[in-house]
Amino acid sequence: MASMDKTSVRAEIDRLKAEFDALRSSGKVSDEIQALMASLLLIVDLILSIFLEKQTRKTSKNSSIPPSQTDKDDTTPAQGRGKGLGF
Repeated sequence: MASMDKTSVRAEIDRLKAEFDALRSSGKVSDEIQALMASLLLIVDLILSIFLEKQTRKTSKNSSIPPSQTDKDDTTPAQGRGKGLGF
């Protein structure tokens, strides 16, 4: 998997936004293109947020670490066996 420098990718996106704003303010961009580019830049920002900012802890479910070597998951409450069924 290729590795990217987050700061250079962000800087390039910011440069493109500034360039588009300059074109828009000079009147060289139609309303339809403005709406399209705003949507595309929003999608690019979302993709960057998801893929470049994501930090996932390695567990036995997403790595080759055996379950006995991972920390206990305390994010979900423990459920008793057979409770709540009313039988």
